[in-house]
Amino acid sequence: MPIASLFRTLVGASLALSLVGCQGSTARLPAGGSVQPTVAGRAPVAWADAATARDAFTRQAPDGTVTATLQDASWLRFEGPPEEVEERYRAYFLEGYTTFDVILVTEEFGKPTDETFLLEDSAGRRAVSRPFRYDGQMGSGRGGFASHFELSFQHAITQDTRWVRLTRQSTGTSVEWRF
Repeated sequence: MPIASLFRTLVGASLALSLVGCQGSTARLPAGGSVQPTVAGRAPVAWADAATARDAFTRQAPDGTVTATLQDASWLRFEGPPEEVEERYRAYFLEGYTTFDVILVTEEFGKPTDETFLLEDSAGRRAVSRPFRYDGQMGSGRGGFASHFELSFQHAITQDTRWVRLTRQSTGTSVEWRF
């Protein structure tokens, strides 16, 4: 396995385990909230470290089944040398897609690749996507199954976008970012 691929797998697994670990704690992540994404024409927010920046872009559904982190250059830049980060996060950097790191927790075993997610924004644009692959873990702390995957949508966040909402269509569970 190439080093870059191994590193990405380890980072993804680490993120998955840390977010799943939050599932059982009393501290809850918000289901919605304001954040300032990096877009053309807007000054980027400077964060002290990767954890603080990533946390600002992370939302969790009230029932704890969906935790999603909106990919943004403000926290991705902490992930390593620029050329490696751009290669690892191709959909975000090279295609300009709106992309999320997602943790899905279910009571029963299921295949996240069968799930459909809807992205909506303040301009009325809608796009659907499914994960292509996922990493799974049994015993997520809630007695169920946790899956970590990436979702990319043929959608770009622009300076005039006021909010985006990610919804798991099978349950209607959603999380939202306001800008």
